Amino acid sequence: MNAIHSLSEEELDRLRELSHIGASWAANALARLADRTILTRVPVLHGPERFRQRGDWETGIFCDIEGDLCGVIAIFLSGPTREAVVDLLCGAPDPPREIAASALSEFGNILASQTASAIANTLGGRILPSIPELVLSDAEAALLARLSPRHRPPPPLYIESELFDRQGRFRALHVVLPDVEKAAAVR
Repeated sequence: MNAIHSLSEEELDRLRELSHIGASWAANALARLADRTILTRVPVLHGPERFRQRGDWETGIFCDIEGDLCGVIAIFLSGPTREAVVDLLCGAPDPPREIAASALSEFGNILASQTASAIANTLGGRILPSIPELVLSDAEAALLARLSPRHRPPPPLYIESELFDRQGRFRALHVVLPDVEKAAAVR
């Protein structure tokens, strides 16, 4: 049986709500960094068979989470957004490669930490993100490979929400991949 079907509609709604709260906190952190309004789309929940590789998301920052909710938080960036983030955090375009990678990792860490804090705060518990894993190209395929059954059982659901500004400079995909075996305890 697909684990997504083992959760009640109420449990799925709760996970969607928690993901939305996390995405909102991540959007607020991005808004403070970029000094502009960042909007979020309503989260979409779907099973692993529906994870769409769009090709839009070149860069990804992945953080495992443990605690009251376990799983993965993934932040995907389009190419132009990656460059805008590097420019914003480094103060100039085209810094040395290791400086750009450090800035992108820290950016992902900030957004993932805000997500984890928001969800933990809502649950009245604790969630700890891991050190971020940065993938600079083909991030969608890298996430699927990372979550392949060889590495760990695939998460049965993905909850994604797009973060964006009206000017089109910043666009990110915020994805929460909860461990469904432990998610039923999330109330």
